[in-house]
Amino acid sequence: MPTLFIAAPFFPPSSMPPSQRVRLLVRHLHEVDWQPVIFTPDHRYREEVPDPWMLEITGDQFEEIKIGCFDQRTTRKFGVGDLGLRIFPFLFFALWKNTRRKKPAFILYPVPPWYMMVMAPFLKWMTGVPYAIDFIDPWVQKTEGQKGKAKLSQWIARRLEGFVVKRSSAVFAVSQGILNDLLQRHPSLQAIPLVSVPYGVEASDFLAIKPKKTEGGPVMIRYTGAISVAMLVVADTLFKALKIVNESKPVQVIFTGTSYAGTGQVRPVLAELIRDNDVASFITEKPSRVGYKEALELSMGADMQLIIGDTTPYYAASKLMGLAASGRPFFAFIHKESFPATFLHECKYEYVTVFENEELGKEMKIKELADAILYAISGKEPFHRIDINNPVLAQYTAAAMTKTFSDTLKKAIHGQEAL
Repeated sequence: MPTLFIAAPFFPPSSMPPSQRVRLLVRHLHEVDWQPVIFTPDHRYREEVPDPWMLEITGDQFEEIKIGCFDQRTTRKFGVGDLGLRIFPFLFFALWKNTRRKKPAFILYPVPPWYMMVMAPFLKWMTGVPYAIDFIDPWVQKTEGQKGKAKLSQWIARRLEGFVVKRSSAVFAVSQGILNDLLQRHPSLQAIPLVSVPYGVEASDFLAIKPKKTEGGPVMIRYTGAISVAMLVVADTLFKALKIVNESKPVQVIFTGTSYAGTGQVRPVLAELIRDNDVASFITEKPSRVGYKEALELSMGADMQLIIGDTTPYYAASKLMGLAASGRPFFAFIHKESFPATFLHECKYEYVTVFENEELGKEMKIKELADAILYAISGKEPFHRIDINNPVLAQYTAAAMTKTFSDTLKKAIHGQEAL
């Protein structure tokens, strides 16, 4: 079987989205005739809460090579916390050394963190091994309102993105929107495979979950996951709608894990919106991230779960397939042109309100959203879950996701051999 190197700064026991993406791949790569080798630092160099359960559900059909990393407790004194920067020299030399020994067929770079992509063309020149990029989030983003390190980071991204992607043999992304933006900036990418692969789901994850449910009291609504800057205007409209909902039917809304920051760096993200909308009596924010298992226990114990989109059409919502497969009610407030909107429409899922950016904050959209949420939590109509065997959902299992990666990489290899 061919060997696939995966540069994975985030890997179990991390439960961050890039870690989830990689663990779903390594769970199934051996089934499609790949030998995965993971390059990752020890978890003590990552700043999120570890989840030991992630190690159990990842399986053991892979080789793991631990790499060095500069300690964040030292580098943060100099303003450097990015994991991609802290592992850069260690990852580079580990990949170079092991490429000569193990002769992989491909190297895959799931990003973020993005800076590690810069080493990819150099390793290709030095070893002849092709590489692919998997964009879990885009590197180049909007810069309005950014300043300081964030603005500098985007200045670097715009100058280095083309250098990296133009020399790759395939590019994956969690949404077609990310690929469309890449193609617009770099038209020459038409010559290589550009493949949209949404987050997959492992239905067996839910078998071991005991929901943390509170009986009685108001309707419990939960959102578990990070809130980005591009989601704040969406959350503002949601809060205004929930205020109307609460007047008709009391609710308790809890946002957990809203901050992207690591342990010791966490700050509330929604505090200002909660205060300005006067919803503190029934909306609570707990910004610290929790492990994957606890997130599932909390979410599945709620009467209703939430998915919130952002103002970009390419937002893919890493939790979407998990919620769809969970069999529990969830409500989605998402961009009209996003993949989650298309997917839920194809599944004929009813608890959805879509928006266009210019509608956000408008009275008509707020009322429409409030009415839709009230309908969803009223219990007047039976909840119609998405069947796990639904052919639309079946396309996005972890096994199907892995097969798409595998087929694309094998075609790219054959293309290289034909040259």
